[in-house]
Amino acid sequence: MTEPQKIKYSETVTTKRIVLFTLSGVSTGFLFAMWGQIQYYAANVLLIPQLLIALIYLIYSIVEAINDPVIGYLADKSKRFTSRYGKRYPWIMIGLIGGPIILVFSFIPISSSVPILVIWLIFTMILHDTFMTSVEINDNALFPDLFRESSHRGKVLWIGAILGGIITIVASVLIPNLIDGIGYLGAVIIVVIIAYVFVIPYNFGIREPEEMKNFRAELDATERGTSPIKEILKRVFKDKNWMGIVIAGFCWAVGGACFLWGLNFFVVDSLGLEIADTAIPLLMVNLVGFGLAPLWVYISFSIGNKKAFIVGMTLNIIGFFLLFFVTNLTSLIFAFTFQGIGFSATSGVIYGLLRAEGIDNATVNSGKREEGSYTSVWKFFTAFSYFFQTLIFAIVSGITGYDADLGTGNSNFAKTGLIFQMSIIPMIIFIIGTIAFALMYKISKEQAADNKVKVIEMEL
Repeated sequence: MTEPQKIKYSETVTTKRIVLFTLSGVSTGFLFAMWGQIQYYAANVLLIPQLLIALIYLIYSIVEAINDPVIGYLADKSKRFTSRYGKRYPWIMIGLIGGPIILVFSFIPISSSVPILVIWLIFTMILHDTFMTSVEINDNALFPDLFRESSHRGKVLWIGAILGGIITIVASVLIPNLIDGIGYLGAVIIVVIIAYVFVIPYNFGIREPEEMKNFRAELDATERGTSPIKEILKRVFKDKNWMGIVIAGFCWAVGGACFLWGLNFFVVDSLGLEIADTAIPLLMVNLVGFGLAPLWVYISFSIGNKKAFIVGMTLNIIGFFLLFFVTNLTSLIFAFTFQGIGFSATSGVIYGLLRAEGIDNATVNSGKREEGSYTSVWKFFTAFSYFFQTLIFAIVSGITGYDADLGTGNSNFAKTGLIFQMSIIPMIIFIIGTIAFALMYKISKEQAADNKVKVIEMEL
C-alpha cells in the first residue's frame, strides 16, 4: 500500500482478509439459490394460483422496498456500537444469525388452505428478507470503505467471483437433487446448516480494524457519516451516475429473475424433464460466469468499468435472443453457457466495481460517507424485481393459457410462452437498462482514479 493511500484508519490488506471477506457469498449464495425455489414450490407443491403468487411477491416487494432505505439509513446513523464493534459488523452479523433459520419456515406448509398459505409465505419471506437486507446493504457499504485501492477491490471481486462461482455451481447441482431426493424441507434444512457453518470464518473477514472503528466514531461525532433523510434522498436521486447504476441494476434484476426463475417451469413442463435436469444448465452458466471473473477484472482495468459493463450487457442481450430458439436440453445447456460470459461481468464483477466507483464519486461530491443510504436506494428498486418477474409470468401464462397443473399437457403456445418470458422479455429489459446506463453514467476511468485520491485527501 502506498503511503498516500495508507490513511489513518487503514490496515494492510492481506489475501487472508480478502478471502474471509468473500465468504459472505457462500452463505448468501446457498440461501439465495434455495430462496429461488419458492415460486415453483408455491405453484406446484402448494398449488397456489399464479395471480396469487404475483400478489405474494407484490406485497413482499413493497415491504422490502420500505425496509431497504430504512435499514440503510439506520445503519448509517447508528453510533452506539461503532467504537466497540464497528459501523457495519453488528448489522451484518444480526442478519446472518436470524435470516437463515427463517427461510426454513417458508417451506413448511402449515395448512391446506390457500389463503393461509399465502399469508404464511408473505410473512416468512418478509421476515427473512429483513434480516438478509441488513447483511446485503452493510456488506456492500463495508466493501468500498474497507478496500480503498483498485487492486484490492479487483482482487476481492475476482476471488469472490471464483469462490462464489464454485459455491453456486455446487448449489445449482446439489439443491435440485436434494429436492428430488428428500423434498423441499429436507433440502432447505441442509442449505441453512451450510450457511451457518460459513458464517463463522466470514465473521473474521468483516471485523473492522480498531483504527477504522475510531475513525468512523469520529465521523459520527462530527456528523460526517450521515445527513437528514430528506437531504440524503434528494442528493441520491439527483446523482445521475448513481441512478444510472440503479436503473441498470433494476433491469438486470428483473431480466435475470425471468431468466433463472422460469427455468424450472420450462424444463419440467415444456421439455418434459425432471427438475434435477436444471442442474446442468445452471452448472454451465455459473462455471463460465465465475471462471471468467479474472478476465473481466483485467478488461475493466484496461478500458474502464463503464465500457466493460456495457460489453457484458450486450453479450447478455445476444444470449437472450439465442435462448428463444432452445428446443431440447442440449441447446439449453449451450444457451446458458453463452450467457455465462456476459453474466460474469454484469452479475457481480464489473457491477461491484461500478457501485464502489459510484460511492467514491458521491463521497467526493457530498463530503460525507453514506454508503448504506446509497446502497439502500439501489436495493429499493431491485426489491421489485421479483414482483415484476412473477407479474410477467402471470400475464404471459394468462395470454398463452399455461396451467401448472397440466404439466407437459399444456399447448405448444403455452410452452412457447414459457421460453418467451425467459428470453425475449428479459432481452428487451436489458436493452432498456443498457441504454439508460450508457446515457446517465458519466464517470470516466480517469475521474474514478481522481476520486480515490480526493477521498483520501478529504480524510473520508
